[in-house]
Amino acid sequence: MPKTRRFFSKRRILFRRRKSAPHGASALSAVRPFRARIGLTYTLTVIEDSLELAYPWATGLAIDGLLQHDWRSAIPIIVAWTARGAIGGFRKMYDTRVYTDVYNAIVTDTVLRQRGAGVDTTGVAARSSMAREFVTFFERDVPLAVTSIIGIFGSAAILFWYDLMIALTAIALFVPVFLINRIYSRYSYRVNNELNTQLEQEVSVIQRADPAEVRAHFQKLRGFRVKLSDAEAFNWTSVELLSIFVFIAILARAIFLPTTEAGDIYAILSYVWRLMENLDNVPQLVQQIARLVDIRRRIESGASIEAIGAELEKDRTEPE
Repeated sequence: MPKTRRFFSKRRILFRRRKSAPHGASALSAVRPFRARIGLTYTLTVIEDSLELAYPWATGLAIDGLLQHDWRSAIPIIVAWTARGAIGGFRKMYDTRVYTDVYNAIVTDTVLRQRGAGVDTTGVAARSSMAREFVTFFERDVPLAVTSIIGIFGSAAILFWYDLMIALTAIALFVPVFLINRIYSRYSYRVNNELNTQLEQEVSVIQRADPAEVRAHFQKLRGFRVKLSDAEAFNWTSVELLSIFVFIAILARAIFLPTTEAGDIYAILSYVWRLMENLDNVPQLVQQIARLVDIRRRIESGASIEAIGAELEKDRTEPE
């Protein structure tokens, strides 16, 4: 084979290797060294939420006790509230230290890996900004998800202790919530994908500074964000309207229970409110997860620096 043909043949092989080279390490691999510290923040969150879940029960106990001049009945709510306040204050300060370290690790890896893989500066700059949202998911959205799960299922479980029919009525709300959010998640992923693609072009648009292009770019961003907001609002409103009927049914049942005391009625209604308030968080969480899935795909794109370096070294040392 002539030398020129061998040269171009090697170039084609190397190009195919680069295209099929393994992706860089998962974005989660940058988080792995911090898993013990992140685990501590989540453990503290679970303890906080468990103490908060006891508030309605402890308050109901205090109401019934104080009506009979038993001041000791207020001790459980005082202990739960004090403990949660102390743990929550420490966790909020600790969270900031942990997640700023996680962000630095992810953004450094993203910049070095993707620039080494030949991704243009515009794309890397946009994805570095997106990495902040990836870390925010662990810092805010995962604790919110934990809080919501404990609030929803913990409240439902306690309602079973008070009355079977009340608990079943509350749980009936889960079915439409699931169906609505299943549709919403697919729509949200598609719109977030389009939004992130447009955001990756923002640095180039600003550099060119063409008035018509700048206006069109930000108008497109506005359109995507309005679509996401409208979909989330429709989701939230649908669940709120359904919740009205469920709450009225539970209220009627609680009032006419033969052995229910004032403290029990307060606790039952508080747990129902807590369950419904946490269901309101579901659209936000679904939207954030859909966005995170697309962001993760983007910040993990491009072959690793090590893979590209190995291919170049192999090509340099191959005999002609």
